[in-house]
Amino acid sequence: MPWTEHHAKSLQETLSRMVAREECASSRHLYEHDISPDPEPSSEEESETDSDGDISLRNSTRSGSAQNIEHIVENNRRYCNETYYMPNDEAEQTRLNIIHQIYLILLDGELTTVPITSDSPRILDIGTGPGDWAIDMGGLDPNSTIIASDISIFDTGICHIDMPNVFFQLCDASDEWEYHEPFDLIHIRGLSGAFRDWSHIYNQAFKHLKPGGYIEVSDCDPAGDSVEVENSDDSYLSIYASAMRSAADAAGYPRDLSHLRRTSLSEAGFVDIKLYDRRVPVGLWPDDVQGKTLGKMTLIAFLEGLEAYSLRPLTATSNWTADEVQDLCDKVKDELISANKVTGRFQTLTGRKPESTQDENNMDTTF
Repeated sequence: MPWTEHHAKSLQETLSRMVAREECASSRHLYEHDISPDPEPSSEEESETDSDGDISLRNSTRSGSAQNIEHIVENNRRYCNETYYMPNDEAEQTRLNIIHQIYLILLDGELTTVPITSDSPRILDIGTGPGDWAIDMGGLDPNSTIIASDISIFDTGICHIDMPNVFFQLCDASDEWEYHEPFDLIHIRGLSGAFRDWSHIYNQAFKHLKPGGYIEVSDCDPAGDSVEVENSDDSYLSIYASAMRSAADAAGYPRDLSHLRRTSLSEAGFVDIKLYDRRVPVGLWPDDVQGKTLGKMTLIAFLEGLEAYSLRPLTATSNWTADEVQDLCDKVKDELISANKVTGRFQTLTGRKPESTQDENNMDTTF
């Protein structure tokens, strides 16, 4: 399918989900403020238990309340807990919707770079966010079982989704995983800075994949120099990236994208490791229509993400005030908009769990 046709269809579906999210405003108010003391949802609530025995959220804001969900508001941004640095408010949901569309363009309308051969695949999406990828994957294959996991409830995740094969779960991937059935694919995207120890994540993924199953990890983080501007060594962008890396290192949650090194997967036991390194335009400087479309979307995503990426980490160091962070973000915005040529770097790392001992010597590849 040509990327233009698929992208237009998926974009329309994303916009429909965003409209539905607005229609859920009253329900959203319930799970933010009406915290129920009852930890066990009644039969009338649309909370379900999947085959792993984990509570899955489906349509019902009351099941979210049963998990005693509370949000934290700092500097006019909403967060899921005291530690995770990215917000989970409406502005962040919209940015993640755009990021999903960017990946669809980069993958020519596909949802993954790895093969899925099972007739009824089990797929785990870690850090699902608003759930765009999980929802699209579930719609693509009705015979699949999609477990969409996150430490936070995004509004779209429980307000209007009615897909019998997609289960939204509240859990922290940095804890020990307790799934009872293995997966064909474990998908992780946009979680730079989310974990102290990526080796734990990869070891758990290896343990919970079927032989021959795949892991796919994608990321793009300005703190990891994913945005490049010509002659930017002494720019506000370099100050911004350096400040975020320093704050992340001090907090113990690295954002240098080292988790995308091939050795990270090989040390966990994966084979057939591939690294896809894609450079994309940021802004309207490309001459072709597709390049301009992609460049406009990436520019919007990066501009909208400047504050989200930096506000909590920098203010938590006590070296920056919220106003100072906002001022720096504004200067970076002006710099990106006025620059002649800006590029972004999207990386995807994949690996396969060996099917046998003889299968463990496959070479890895960079694209």
